[in-house]
Parts: sequence; structure tokens; C-alpha cells
Amino acid sequence: MPYVPVHEAKTRLTALRREAVAGKEFLLADAKRKDDRPASLVSTALLDELCESKVFSYEWLDRPGEESEDYSLYNRETGVYGIGPTKAEAVENFIENIVDYANVYFDDLPYYLSPIGDRHGHYWYLRRVLRCEGNREILYRALGLDKAIS
Repeated sequence: MPYVPVHEAKTRLTALRREAVAGKEFLLADAKRKDDRPASLVSTALLDELCESKVFSYEWLDRPGEESEDYSLYNRETGVYGIGPTKAEAVENFIENIVDYANVYFDDLPYYLSPIGDRHGHYWYLRRVLRCEGNREILYRALGLDKAIS
């Protein structure tokens, strides 16, 4: 993959973006900072495709009458729950909770991507949530929630 110094990328940004959209990846390097890691300029469509390969799996932990009055939906990949008196309401609560978590996560990426924590792997799942831009119908399909209700 080609390395492009940041100062050069500033002057060639339009051309680099055009090539990145076509599928080429560029590693942007800051020559002034020897210990700095490169960052990629890559097609958003390719990143979306990577996120779509991440499958959400669910488990109903509680059901009314079984130690609880509510349904409790759990997502294994992110640790997010949804709770409600019906399965549909638990799913709605789950959507609210995962959107909230995605916003909190992306507002403090250094904390959540820290090698010390165990939430590094949530990144691609939560990016997928954010790309739905809060649209409930798209979230429902993208998260595979139809499988959870059946």
C-alpha cells in the first residue's frame, strides 16, 4: 500500500479521495512525528462491507413468568440488553440502548479502543449501528432483529 506524507495528501486530497472511492487504500504518514502510526484513507463502501459481515446474535434471557415480568433480549457481540413487557417492546428498547451505546462509544474512542479494556471488538458492530443514522427500519434489518423475535 502506498504511503503518502500528510503534507502531500493536503495538496492531492481530491485525487487521493477519487482513487480511494475506487478501492485503493492510502496510508497517510506524518513524517514530523516518528512514533506516529499511519492512518488509512479508504473507501467508506469497503468499510461498510466489512461491517455488514459482522453478524449480531441474540438470546432471550428472561421471559414473563420466569423470574421476571419482562422479556430481556441480550446481544452477545456488544453486551447490550433490551427489556420490555413484550418481545416487540424489548426489541425497541434494545434499539434505543444500542444507539445510545454507539454514540457514547464513538464520542470516547480512545477509552473504548484501549488495549486494556474488552470493548475493542465492539467497534465494527457499533459503526454499523451509526451508519443507519437512527433510522429504525434500517436498524431493524441491519441488526437482524427479525430473527430475534421469531
